[in-house]
Amino acid sequence: MNAPNASAALEDFDTQVIGPVCVDINVDHTGKTTRAVGGAVICAAAAAASLGHSVQAVATVAAADRGLLSHFPASVRQVVPVGSAHTASIRNEYATADQERRTSSAISYADAIGAADVPACSARIQHLAGLMVGDYTPELVQTLSQRGDLAVDMQGFIRQRVPGSNLLRFMEFKHGADFYSHIRFLKVDTAEGEHLTGRTDRRDIARALKDQGADEIMVSNAREILILDDSGFHVCPLRPRSLAGRTGRGDTVFSAYITERIGHDVDQSLLTACATVSLKMETPGPLVCGRGDIEAYLRRFYADLAGMAHHDGGDR
Repeated sequence: MNAPNASAALEDFDTQVIGPVCVDINVDHTGKTTRAVGGAVICAAAAAASLGHSVQAVATVAAADRGLLSHFPASVRQVVPVGSAHTASIRNEYATADQERRTSSAISYADAIGAADVPACSARIQHLAGLMVGDYTPELVQTLSQRGDLAVDMQGFIRQRVPGSNLLRFMEFKHGADFYSHIRFLKVDTAEGEHLTGRTDRRDIARALKDQGADEIMVSNAREILILDDSGFHVCPLRPRSLAGRTGRGDTVFSAYITERIGHDVDQSLLTACATVSLKMETPGPLVCGRGDIEAYLRRFYADLAGMAHHDGGDR
């Protein structure tokens, strides 16, 4: 892989988003096929930047595909390319209009990102925005957790190609028992949480993951976002007017939440994150807007929740 530019180590960022650029082939429930350049790293970086946060993206991409880095919005302060033999590409086939469940196949995958590929800059949060098992070297979670607060989307640690096939399936999670203890922010969707914990209720999923050592747990679904921290449960609804931009939902809401937590409490951060992703879901591609656009969406569609705590309490 290519070594990152040493000058990046001199800079400060709110968030450092790390993962592979991906060419997505999306097939909706009607059979309509679209091609998009994205991946979790672009969607997450775009969301944080739209909220006005300072973002560095560290992204794997093949040398021949360096032009794909232009799909990061200009508001992302710095993009550090990491060389890979191939650029990741995934085909997603959605069975229903809400796009809650999908069948995914890996067309190609990127080389693993290691600690030496990630600039040792001063980032408030380091966000592992992966696509599948193999995106990161085994030691990366522990190494990055020693640099600052670590945020992990579990998609990149349990979704793997089925042997002899290109299909992506949740596979056995083989990391050590202390894996979760390195993580401040952990995100799963309902299906991922069911696979990891054997539970079906979202609150039970969050409790089980928190009991293993992560500090704040996000469990997402099509209707609302749930957070569990030391004070209990917090929930907030999603209110998009369209699902045209459903791809990237989880990446957007997680990135918005963790970067808002730099200066806000759980409830306010969650409210802003839900408005951010609701706005993003109305248009295909990464979110490209200003903070004022998100605040306007909040005023228009979340006026009933503005200024209100939606801490749900309850037992851990």
